[in-house]
Amino acid sequence: MTAARPLHGWTVLGALLVAALLAVYPSSRLAAQDTSAVDRGVRIGLTYRPGVRPGMVVLPGRGAVLDSVRAILARDLDYSDRFELITLPGGDSLRATAVAPAPRSPAAAPARGGGAAAAGLNYPLYQALGADFAVTLTAVPGDTQSMMVHDVAGGGVRREFRVHLPPLTDAGFRMAVHRLSDRALEAALGVGGIAATRVLYVMEGKVYAIDEDGADQRLVSSTDHAALSPAWASDGRRFAYMEFWEGHGRLFVQDVASGKRTGVATSGQALDFTPAFSPDGKTLAFSRATEEGTDLYTVNIKDGCCLQRLFVQRAGVVARRTERRLPPRRGRYLAGVCPGRTNARGAAAHLGRAE
Repeated sequence: MTAARPLHGWTVLGALLVAALLAVYPSSRLAAQDTSAVDRGVRIGLTYRPGVRPGMVVLPGRGAVLDSVRAILARDLDYSDRFELITLPGGDSLRATAVAPAPRSPAAAPARGGGAAAAGLNYPLYQALGADFAVTLTAVPGDTQSMMVHDVAGGGVRREFRVHLPPLTDAGFRMAVHRLSDRALEAALGVGGIAATRVLYVMEGKVYAIDEDGADQRLVSSTDHAALSPAWASDGRRFAYMEFWEGHGRLFVQDVASGKRTGVATSGQALDFTPAFSPDGKTLAFSRATEEGTDLYTVNIKDGCCLQRLFVQRAGVVARRTERRLPPRRGRYLAGVCPGRTNARGAAAHLGRAE
């Protein structure tokens, strides 16, 4: 029989007994969780040794809105792969408070000593169960929601964020919560998150957008032509992609909110593909394939002019473009790969600079 492992002065067995005792308390079940369909697909990740990642517990809120906020937020923090999410059997996070949470000012500084009573949380208990951080959600007057990120080891509130979320049925509700998840991650670990991200992908010749957590899939391309190579602009308000037209590849830039799209000047005369925006959104870089080979070009999409070939490769080049987000004074760099050339894998990378 394996001995129980010590955990912050407790044993795992002891912690499990505490959790079992707390289970007799009325629990706040998620009666109105986020109901968005999430395509779980295949999850690829790492298996971590216990104690490698900090523990995080997300506590239930009261009401349909906070239940949905908690469901999305907990999934975002789990998918960030930076925390061990602590849950009870049945999927409900542990809830154990000493007193009702007292109001705190926004962006409260870390509290030390006596923080347990002020925040209304049983910090020693959470620490015994392996939590380094805890997140609480409450509704405050003025149709506002409060999220507190607790430093369990320090025994106080690290940060508080007060936000006014859109209605639960609003199209922007989920993205607003994703942004809140990123703020929680930054408050806990000091690094930004990726929850407020939408991914563009192609399925059956159509361009779709989907949230980072696999929910809220939307068809965003607007014609019956087969599409490829979607790419976001840095502001997240536009994206570019290629459509096949009678053997040629035409490039389009489409506005997300309105769905209006504009053809890119000078495209459609050859096979133009893999578009990518410059950081300022004024220039589009892309690959152009002809019978002679594949070259890298840029075009000014703001003024609809100024097609420029950056460098030339032949002998069946397949070029892909990447951009380093360097300060403007250092220029912009684009890279192309030429198969069958010089390196051990039969390809050589070429770097060009676009001033």
